[in-house]
Amino acid sequence: MKRRNFCALIVTLAASASPALQAQEKYPSRPIRIIVPFTAGGVGDTVARIISQPLGELLGQSVIVENRPGGDSVTGTEYAARMPPDGYTILQVSTPQTINMVLREKPRYDLLRDFAPVARVAGSTLVLVVPATASPRSVADLIAYGKTKPGGLSYGSGAVGSVGHLSGELLKRAGGVTALHVPYKGNSAVIPDLVGGRLDFFFASQPEAVQGVAGGHLRALAVTATRRVPTFPDVPTMIESGFPGFDPASNYGYLVPAGTPAPVVRQLGDAIGKVVASPAVQERFQALGLTSSFGGPDELAATLKGEIARWGQVVKAANIRPE
Repeated sequence: MKRRNFCALIVTLAASASPALQAQEKYPSRPIRIIVPFTAGGVGDTVARIISQPLGELLGQSVIVENRPGGDSVTGTEYAARMPPDGYTILQVSTPQTINMVLREKPRYDLLRDFAPVARVAGSTLVLVVPATASPRSVADLIAYGKTKPGGLSYGSGAVGSVGHLSGELLKRAGGVTALHVPYKGNSAVIPDLVGGRLDFFFASQPEAVQGVAGGHLRALAVTATRRVPTFPDVPTMIESGFPGFDPASNYGYLVPAGTPAPVVRQLGDAIGKVVASPAVQERFQALGLTSSFGGPDELAATLKGEIARWGQVVKAANIRPE
């Protein structure tokens, strides 16, 4: 081969390889999407919107929140798994997605196989609440009341297989008490029946509990955090109340499709870490009743594995199936 032809071949090969190289070097060169597999307005959606603007400013590109609800988070999660592994599609992951992996006989995604972990950002403890007019003033009182009440206790949750539902099953087994689960269409629908005395208890989110307690409608018996929380400094943890290891929470983090280049994953994780550490984001998280719990890929992977194991045991023991 003549030298001129050889040089031309080298130039051609370099040119054909350059788009991929340039894409890596210039990442991000176009807008990024955060897929939230729930409707707008919920806590998870709000977390993504708190993160998106400062993240975009750090990365120099727009970060757009895209809601893809359906199938109790399955639709949006499965959609994100099919996206190109190029760093331009991020999936917000939270506890309902880990529950779906063990709740369904044939889950349509695997969070550990189909995605690469980027960062864990926050957690939201639950609050065990009862009607303000109810007699129990501690978890021990509630359990004792349930053992004497004909038919046992009743509790509500926003859906079959929700964190609130499975937390109720945990309490039922840990306390050795009978408890009937009553599913509703969303947590907000539980509150009126709880306040009206038609339910005995509910594992509420912090914002729901704060509003109900402040309004004089609910009484907080315990929080599921490992230590007391600023919003309820006088309310003991479930662990303090005599239930070791009882610390279920809703955790939030970010994944990208498996195969996303490691430098891109690191860049995203570093940027998300800076966003979460900012005082403005910390303040907005606290207003939502969230605790910042930033961690890198290893920490998020460990959180997901732990949740899958915990909820798998609960679902199996209670023989829970989606409606």
